[in-house]
Amino acid sequence: MPNPADLCLAATVAEDLGVAVTLRLESLVTAASRAVAGYCGRVFEHGQGLVEYPAGYGRPLLLLERPPVVLVVGVWEGGAFVPAEEYESHGKLADAGMLYRKGGVWRMTARWGGQVVAMADSFLGESGEAGIRVVYDGGFVTPGQRALDASRVVTLPEDVQEATILTAVQMFRSRGVDSMVASESIGDWSVSYFAAKAEGKGPIPGTAQALLAPYVIHRVS
Repeated sequence: MPNPADLCLAATVAEDLGVAVTLRLESLVTAASRAVAGYCGRVFEHGQGLVEYPAGYGRPLLLLERPPVVLVVGVWEGGAFVPAEEYESHGKLADAGMLYRKGGVWRMTARWGGQVVAMADSFLGESGEAGIRVVYDGGFVTPGQRALDASRVVTLPEDVQEATILTAVQMFRSRGVDSMVASESIGDWSVSYFAAKAEGKGPIPGTAQALLAPYVIHRVS
């Protein structure tokens, strides 16, 4: 059964492999999709009513975790509602998952040890009224979400879908192969040995990595 997190369809992977769609292949597609999302440091599937408590850093740009921003339901700062006319998120800002504070900056909060704090010893977290709270819709509609709801239109970029197909195909073909063992052969002679660093043998193949480069998010905790 398709999973909302699936960034491609099992039927497409099966066609490339020349095999039938099975529960095992569907599970592999979900695993490949999660590997791609992990490689990119983000969640791709569309979500509604997402609630986040981002760090403001006293700057005009606020970074949310699930780009692109599709709709901002509301923003609260220090427990007070921030009028929509005081910020914006469209075009490249929305694509990057950012809210821009017009003529000012967001409250001075930061991340410390993965948590949002006002100071190094002041934890705000999810209930901190002194912090920033954003409710929004964000992310792409994935092939998996489309398969579960035919009324939805896939918005996930084609290159992310293709990278996931390539990853799933490689994962299928490398089942049972130890990625830390390398082999060489010359004529009738061959040798296998332990490779301390298995270059290019991770779950994401090189071509897929190139396709995913524009979608990798690097965050500072």
